[in-house]
Amino acid sequence: MEDALPDPGLEAPETTTFRGLVDGEEVGTGSLTLRTEGDRELVQGISGEAFGRLTGTVETRFRRRSGVLLAQSQSIELRDKDREVFTESAAFRDVQVPQMGGDISAYPREMVPAPALALALRVLPLADKAKFVPPVWLTAIVHWPLDVRVEKREKVTVPAGKIDAWRVRLRPSLVSVAQALDELSATVVPPVVAHVSVDGQRLVRLAFPTGPARTDPPGLIEATDLG
Repeated sequence: MEDALPDPGLEAPETTTFRGLVDGEEVGTGSLTLRTEGDRELVQGISGEAFGRLTGTVETRFRRRSGVLLAQSQSIELRDKDREVFTESAAFRDVQVPQMGGDISAYPREMVPAPALALALRVLPLADKAKFVPPVWLTAIVHWPLDVRVEKREKVTVPAGKIDAWRVRLRPSLVSVAQALDELSATVVPPVVAHVSVDGQRLVRLAFPTGPARTDPPGLIEATDLG
């Protein structure tokens, strides 16, 4: 993947509500909203609550330019009841940061902040066996290529209904480090699997490990309403 994300050209805000489960037990709920601000910005907002005490928000802003999206800024907040646990803010445009190899340079144009992967899946040209390797911003100044592969098209049932979806596998790519290491990680690291509706490309299901071991309980996010 060498191009920035395409601009979806939203005409109205989109909101998807979700529930979160760990080992089959519901632990929280949340929502994801996409909206435009004027002609120049697309904003993704995530809010949620979990375990009866945690609340969090993530706001990711993209600059809209010439039909593409360029990551602009992000803010994250996590609270435990009335106490602030974690806050983070980042700027992505018009800055230079350290890179592997010891140099400094701008973030790649096609970079995707990790919380905005739902947006990436919303706008990438998904098709059978399609593959993308966007650089994903993790935290601080670190970004890393993510292997995104469409495995197949299938029906998936979530609380929002029975949906025709693309099954998409997500995992860190280690090809740039060593091909053998990349192949090993593919067999050792538990996969993250997303289901994205064929109609509208909305994220409707995300299955993920809660830890690095295959014995860790599975986590699941499911769409409850596609507003």
